[in-house]
Amino acid sequence: MVLLFKGIYRTSKKYLRKNFPGVYDILDKYKVGIKYIIAGCIAVAVDLGLLYVFTDIAGLWYLTSAAIAFVFSLLTSFSLHKFWTFRESSLARMKKQFILFLILALANLIINTVLIYIAVDIFKIWYLYAQFIIAGVIALMNFVVNKTITFRRENKTGKNILIATGIYPPDIGGPATMLAALARDLTSAGFSIKIITYADKTTAEKSEPEIYKISRGRGVFSYLKYFEKICRLSRWADIIYVTDTYSVGYFAYLIKKLTGKKYIVRFAGDSAWETAVASGRTRDYIVDFQKNKYGAKIEKLKNKRKKILVNADKVIAVSDFMNKIARAIGVSENKIKTIYNSVDFIKSDSFDGKAIASIKKQYGNNAKIIVTACRLTPWKGVDGIIKIIPKLTAGLGGVNFLILGDGQELNNLKKLADEFKVSGQVYFLGKIKQAEMINYFKAADLFILNTNYEGLSHAILEVMAAGTPVLTTNAGGNPEIIDNNKDGVLVEFNNERELSEAAVKILNNKEFSDGLAANAKIKLHKFNWSGELAETIKLLKEVYGK
Repeated sequence: MVLLFKGIYRTSKKYLRKNFPGVYDILDKYKVGIKYIIAGCIAVAVDLGLLYVFTDIAGLWYLTSAAIAFVFSLLTSFSLHKFWTFRESSLARMKKQFILFLILALANLIINTVLIYIAVDIFKIWYLYAQFIIAGVIALMNFVVNKTITFRRENKTGKNILIATGIYPPDIGGPATMLAALARDLTSAGFSIKIITYADKTTAEKSEPEIYKISRGRGVFSYLKYFEKICRLSRWADIIYVTDTYSVGYFAYLIKKLTGKKYIVRFAGDSAWETAVASGRTRDYIVDFQKNKYGAKIEKLKNKRKKILVNADKVIAVSDFMNKIARAIGVSENKIKTIYNSVDFIKSDSFDGKAIASIKKQYGNNAKIIVTACRLTPWKGVDGIIKIIPKLTAGLGGVNFLILGDGQELNNLKKLADEFKVSGQVYFLGKIKQAEMINYFKAADLFILNTNYEGLSHAILEVMAAGTPVLTTNAGGNPEIIDNNKDGVLVEFNNERELSEAAVKILNNKEFSDGLAANAKIKLHKFNWSGELAETIKLLKEVYGK
């Protein structure tokens, strides 16, 4: 049937183009809408014709005839719209498209019934006039939904990548900086990039790549606006590259369910575990958290996260540790690819000599400078570092501890510094811009990250690039960066004795400290940007080609 109408349509076009070019130009301009109306009329004709045939000629009960006629009409309408009106010939997506088409048809029935009742019984409009208006409104709505969602045509280049994230410069931190570098270098590699992100301030200026900023902090309105925008942008994209597991990742999951759009999740952290720990609902280690059972709220978060990751076309784990967590969640091993973070896109000329000298002068006169940089959450262990400051002062003399970052534990940490009588040595500097943070790393005598969980720390890599020795824990992906006592020192999380002894050893032994820093710079070759970029491009091509 579709081929028959295609043939009739082409013949009519040729005739009009030859004999009535002006009419042809008008009809060609609005051809999709005209095709939509014709297909709809044909479906109605099929419905009415079969209803008559089955009832008056075949002698079936009229309700049985109506049901059969409806099915044939629906199939006719679907086929004409898919292969003729919108010319979306993908067979792989047909099942999902038909389900969407059927849902829309049933929704039309409900909407039509409700609106007819309101128009006739409440507003006293003549029922035929009301039906005419309502049918027009529903037809227009169906046209928009079918064109933009149900029969949206796939891009064929494989080069259109939508980066969907929650952070992007000017937001601070390694992940945001990495995304900017990724967008820049994917563009150089021939990809077309668009970015959607939450932001504190939205801007209207044009940029390359295109960046769409959704104002954060407006609750449900921010989420709705983000979802509306990502749906529109997904029509352009071949692949959605997701960096935030929950709100952004869930949007990509919903879009895939509705349209079949492919998406990749960059899995750098387990937000379900972080939420559970931050809210005091568990103190379990992240590995144990995957198999243990909790209350309804946490289980709901775990299931939502699992749904997002399992349905992704690929999951990029930032470390073998996160690869292990993804598998524990339920992601197939063949879907997961470990691609390490890197920081070598931060060049040596990124450091500001005057700023470094100023930091040393302010905090380093007759004192060793210790720095940490992280979100102030329970699992980052900043409290453990504050508790050893008296011991370090006794063993080293002057010590100043600079805390770069903000978070829920800020007030508790300030109280702890007062309690241990080190408030004059502990400086809460809040959020520091990326360009300034690396100067603090360079100025420091020691960087400590006393964390109970880490995917693969950008901060540690940045400190290694700055040439400052690293003291951290043997948790998460840290042992994949640091070989203990070779390019850094690893200790147990919140083990105050090990922390203090290691810090004193590093700060009292210049030869040992310099050796750690020198080896760390060599180790950084393993975490190179060209490798991360190449692996990402390879993965994008693999996903598109599936």
